[in-house]
Amino acid sequence: MVYRLKTLEPQKVVLEAYGGLELPLVAALAAEELPVVVVNPRQVPDFAKATGKLAKSDALDASVLAHFGEAVKPLG
Repeated sequence: MVYRLKTLEPQKVVLEAYGGLELPLVAALAAEELPVVVVNPRQVPDFAKATGKLAKSDALDASVLAHFGEAVKPLG
């Protein structure tokens, strides 16, 4: 997965904090010098509600995280 992301040359990879489960992925992304930021998981559902994205699916969650990253521009 990290190789695939690297070929896309992302400006930023936005992940939600998930009780430490995100840490191996963050480490792998950082090792490949990919720009990664971990955001507060409370902010993303609030952002989703504010933008009218109330359904839940993996694809929708990814879309909301991408939109959150573009709109909020979290530091990381």
